[in-house]
Amino acid sequence: MLNAVNTRMAQHPFLSRRTIPALIVILASGVLMILGGIMAYQDNQTRQQHMIANELQLVNQLQIQGIEAWRRARIVDANAVMMDPLFSDAVAQWRLASQTPADDASALQAAIQDKLRFLSEQAGYSEAYLLSPSGDMLLTAGQRNYPPLPPVGQQALRQAIQDARPIAIDPQTGPAFAYPWFGMIAPVYENNTIVAAVWLVMDVRNSLFPLLETWPSPSNTAESTLVMQEHDSARILSPLRHQPQAKLNFRASQALVQSPMVQAIHGMRGLFTGIDYRQHSVLAVAAPVAESPWYLISKIDTEEAWDARWRGTWHIAVPIIGGLLCILLALGYTQHQAWRYERRLKALLEQQVRHDTLTQLANRLALDERFEQNWRQTAYQRQPLSALMVDVDHFKAYNDYFGHIAGDQCLKQVAGILTSVVRRSTDMVSRYGGEEFVILLPNTSLAEAHILAQDICQTVFDAAIPHPFSQHEKRVTVSIGIACLTPEERPAKRNANDMRKALLERADAALYAAKSAGRNQAQ
Repeated sequence: MLNAVNTRMAQHPFLSRRTIPALIVILASGVLMILGGIMAYQDNQTRQQHMIANELQLVNQLQIQGIEAWRRARIVDANAVMMDPLFSDAVAQWRLASQTPADDASALQAAIQDKLRFLSEQAGYSEAYLLSPSGDMLLTAGQRNYPPLPPVGQQALRQAIQDARPIAIDPQTGPAFAYPWFGMIAPVYENNTIVAAVWLVMDVRNSLFPLLETWPSPSNTAESTLVMQEHDSARILSPLRHQPQAKLNFRASQALVQSPMVQAIHGMRGLFTGIDYRQHSVLAVAAPVAESPWYLISKIDTEEAWDARWRGTWHIAVPIIGGLLCILLALGYTQHQAWRYERRLKALLEQQVRHDTLTQLANRLALDERFEQNWRQTAYQRQPLSALMVDVDHFKAYNDYFGHIAGDQCLKQVAGILTSVVRRSTDMVSRYGGEEFVILLPNTSLAEAHILAQDICQTVFDAAIPHPFSQHEKRVTVSIGIACLTPEERPAKRNANDMRKALLERADAALYAAKSAGRNQAQ
């Protein structure tokens, strides 16, 4: 009986030869799926870390751009005061008149105080003072008395006179003012002789500090801090989020070698780790503020940054089939989103390639492509194809007088006028280069194009954009050259590119004729 049992067990084993390979495949697949889930989890954590690092660097760069623009505006204001000849003459005459009795001394003093009051009320400064070259207070915007120029201001005044340029006073606190302030010392010269200086004071609580509070996502520990090097320590120039009671001029000692502030002033750049003033481990980014002794440190607690590291471990315990289905759905959705993103990106790139970034009009590439289409269409329909070459009169003088930013705004206004006058959807308004525009008009005769060109000239004239160098009532005007091609002019062996060049050459010649005839007209 025992032998029979053994025989039957041998004939029908618990795991057959066919079952064992299948079980091995299933077990191996399960193990591989679990390992794949762990690897996917680790990969997700790596992406999380990269995202946090990128966010820190992005915030740091955006805030630096805002700080640099803020500081540049202060320097521009000080330079404007220093380079103002009328103000310099008034100060020199007032100082001379104050030494000897003169009737116009009070008028000069009122003019100087008006300038100081303008800086206080319109330019955003809390205070504006006129100082003697030695630092004595001469005039204020009002009648109030204030403490004398502090030692840091005296040092800045000496440096400004020595270098003959405005000098910034980094954010300070002290008895002079009840708020933290930033200052600019601008020397005032008359015939290369120093006669006075202007001290501009700005409350940084409402101007500079808000630039450090921008953060794209909610965080309990993230903050940005401005510091500057002072001997071997870092002097903190902005409030600390977790120690609001700490005043400006608080110093991070050289002994705190792991402090992000100390590391920053000793050359650490990019992403790094450190121990902050709360003795917390932090992830930080440091970068210098251009044309200043300042450094901006943006940081976040390491614990908060990597808080997501241990989240989601329960996904490993999810049933294999459910996990696999989720992975497939995620991959499918990710691929779908990637396709959609690629299509949007491709469409955006196509638009940028064919559009002028300043005026949002079509550029020369789009003009060339549209001409080829219109030429074939008008030749087939035996209709004329006209072009207007529009040029802003005396635009170089406009740019030299008002500056390039105002010049760009002028071009935008002219572009808007052109698009408002040219209403047909088949017409194309394009920026040809600089202050020149080309308007392509299919199925338009020379006479019809001339009527449209005159309408454009009149509309630009009526817009009354100020232009002190214009010969036409001191306003911006345009000159327009008109050209037209007819199907009869199409030679058999000339392609669309040759015809486009011919059309634009005619329009350019007509534009030259319009300018020679006195501008503000179409020829």
